[in-house]
Parts: sequence; C-alpha cells; structure tokens
Amino acid sequence: MSLTYPEVQDATTLGPRFAQDIFLPIAAEGQKDAPGTAVVAAIYEVTTPSMADGLFGPASSLSGLVKFLLGRGVASVKAIASASGATPTLPQRQAAWAVLEADPLVRIRLTDSVVQADHVALADSVELAELIYHKQVAFVGMPSGTTQAALLTAATAIASKRGLLIGPGIYDENGVLLSGMLAAAAVAAEVAKNPDIVDDLDRLVLPGFTGIEKDANGMPIFRKRVVAGSPVNDFETLLTGGVSPLKSGSSGGLELTHLRMTYTTDTTFDALQTRLIVDQLFIDVRNYVENNNFLRRGNTQKTRDDLKAGVEALLRERSNWLLPKLQPDGTYGYMVAIIASPDNRTVTISYQGVVVRGIQKVLVDAKLEIPV
Repeated sequence: MSLTYPEVQDATTLGPRFAQDIFLPIAAEGQKDAPGTAVVAAIYEVTTPSMADGLFGPASSLSGLVKFLLGRGVASVKAIASASGATPTLPQRQAAWAVLEADPLVRIRLTDSVVQADHVALADSVELAELIYHKQVAFVGMPSGTTQAALLTAATAIASKRGLLIGPGIYDENGVLLSGMLAAAAVAAEVAKNPDIVDDLDRLVLPGFTGIEKDANGMPIFRKRVVAGSPVNDFETLLTGGVSPLKSGSSGGLELTHLRMTYTTDTTFDALQTRLIVDQLFIDVRNYVENNNFLRRGNTQKTRDDLKAGVEALLRERSNWLLPKLQPDGTYGYMVAIIASPDNRTVTISYQGVVVRGIQKVLVDAKLEIPV
C-alpha cells in the first residue's frame, strides 16, 4: 500500500459490540411468548440477543428488556419468565421474584411491568431478600405520558429504602418514545457498570438517547422554568418526592439528575450511593470472614485478634467510602471490636464510621467590583 499519496482511506471494520465489566449483576423478570423455550420461574443467564429471543420469544416484553440491557453494554443478564403468552398476574410475578430473592449474586432487579401495584410489590420483594442478607435494589418506571403528580403518587406508594422510581419516558436515537420501564433499565445498566461505588453518577450523560419525553409545546415535560414570576424546578420537586428524574442534556442527549430511593421519611437514603455503600461494606466483611475460613477456626483471642486486624485493614482500604471517627485514644479509626459470646459459639464484629455522601450542590459566592 502506498504511503505517499495524501488521502483519507476507510479502514473501518464491523465487529461485535464489546460488553463492559459488571459490578452489580442485573436480574430481569417479565412475560415470555409461547414459542420461547424457557421454563416459567426458572433463571437463565442470557448473554446474546439471539439467546433472549430463543428463550423468551423475539416479540416478548422480557426478551425486549433483556436485549435492551445487552445493547447498553451489560455483559449478561439473569432473566426469569413469570408467565407465558399472557401478561403476568401479581402472584405469578411474586413467584418468580421469590426465586430471585434467593440468589445471592443478584444485586439489581428489574421488571417489564409499568403498573404501580407491581412496583410496590417488587420493592417489598427486594426488602424480603435482605432477611437472608442478600443485598438487592429495584429500578422501576411508569408508562410514557405519566404526569409529575402521578410519579410522585407512585413514589409515595413504593416508599422503599431499596426501590428507585425512574421517570419520565425517553426518546431513543431514532426519536422513538420509550416507556419509563426502559428508562429505568438504561439507568440500571449504568449503575451496574460503575466501578467506583462512591461516584453517585450525578449529571452523567447517557449515550444513544435524544432526551426525555416532550409536552404539547415540544419542550421537555420536566424542566426548570419561570411561572408567574417565580422559579419552578420540576427536578427538585420530583427528587424531594422520592422520584429519580432524568433530564434532557444541556447540549442534547439524556442526563441523570440524581439517583435516590423512594423512601422520604428522612434523608438517610436520599442517594443510591449511600444505599450501595452500606450494602457493599457488609458484603465485603462477610466475604472476608468466609474466604479466610474464620468459621472453621477456634474462638480464641488469637483468632479474634486476626479477625480484628483483617476487618480494620479492609475498612481502611475503603476510606473513600467510609470516613473514620475519633476514637477514645485520640486517633481516627473505625473502632473495630470482636466480642465473643459467653458460650464462645458466636463472635460479634462491630465497627463505626461515617458513610461518604456525594456533592449535590455547589454554591458560587462571588464578590465582584465594577470600577465606575
């Protein structure tokens, strides 16, 4: 090939879309079509669109949800059909959810339903999973066209420390309006791929979309505007009410605003980030105990000292998630203590710290002078 003549040549090749690493595995539940080969209430690990079509039928809502997630860069999706050939009833969904509750590897749950009552029940399901120490969160979305008032009503009904309500509907790159269910899936995919748990993804741009749904005037249905001489911020209203709204990007496209749980009784979990940090700290301590065979060692002072040292080291490695506190000896640390029960059958690991929060507001306080 000549390297002398100055021109631009096409060396483009068409290849597969490479999936990204998944840090929080996703599970999806929904309806399959009769031609699909999947057994109802059985979990399948789906890695390709063709596999989703074969298992659940190419036109089914569950296959569409799974293929959407794969297209967003998710390497694999655990999928379970709750009914075949008909819209699942709530008891059918709950039977499938019970299977997912029992899977310790599932961290994010999705459903193809856009019904508020189903969302409330799904939030209950992920909370039930915590009874067996499985740490899961659910992302749900309402139909396109859902008003601000209806979203706030749905968030109030869900009111879960483990449930997120994403809205409104969104336009894909071809201008096709997608429901809040797929908006929730798009957000869940970004959360699943996020390698830095302290990054709350505020104002993250989601590629491949053209914005949120529009009103009759062609404007984004939610926005900041002036009404009767007063500023109105739809996003602040929705966030205060427990909704995690999306917004049209300032330069086009789609952006997250802030991800929060639907629980609004207090501000404990007004950020998904704090929920994930609390969950992951438990999982990491549990994995450390199990992987280092502490359940097979004698309950001696030497064992307890080893366990204390290991937990202290683990927490120090996560100091960007959990800030240390002032200890009685005047140093900063996590006050790790290993306490044996009187019968020596149990040890209790205790530690303290302050969960890191992300910056949600920056105030610019400029003091300027203009010479006159």
